[in-house]
Amino acid sequence: DSIILAAHEVFTKKGFHQAKMEEIAKKAGVGKGTLYEYFESKKDLFCGMVKQWMIWYFDTIGQAALEGEDFKQKLNNMMTAHMEFALRSQNLINMMLNDYIHISRDLNRWMIDSRTDVVNLVETVMKQGVREGKIRDVNVRLASLVYLSTWTIFIFENCIERGKSDICQTRTHVMDILLNGIVRDGYNPV
Repeated sequence: DSIILAAHEVFTKKGFHQAKMEEIAKKAGVGKGTLYEYFESKKDLFCGMVKQWMIWYFDTIGQAALEGEDFKQKLNNMMTAHMEFALRSQNLINMMLNDYIHISRDLNRWMIDSRTDVVNLVETVMKQGVREGKIRDVNVRLASLVYLSTWTIFIFENCIERGKSDICQTRTHVMDILLNGIVRDGYNPV
């Protein structure tokens, strides 16, 4: 973990090209040769660091879902966990966007598969809402994707644009729109 944390600090501060293996080794308290025992190259270390950070992220989301009682609490917990993680990881998110070319095909495939796991988790929570009689019978896969798309907007607004949204207020508004829609009571747009 010390190597991953040191790599995170150096890569997010300096970017891929300016980061040096010597500096990462020094921050981690190991020799440069030790880095190469674990990672073949700077790109390999970069991908390893990104993957470990993403594992922590996906574990955080999964744990948040487990801590909820009903579907709404689970969705709230997952969204809060996502928002808090994204705010703590602003520099990493920006670096990943800027240095995306250095993400290996294997890591990219793994990230896509992991994202699919998150979609499946949200879909399971949505199905729970249907079973509880709190969500009408809709395409829960599509509802899950709509819910998750709000996470992307939050990343753009708060991490890339460096906005300062209040997490609780943002989550409350997103959940209100998701669960109650945007039309007034009594208005039938169809």
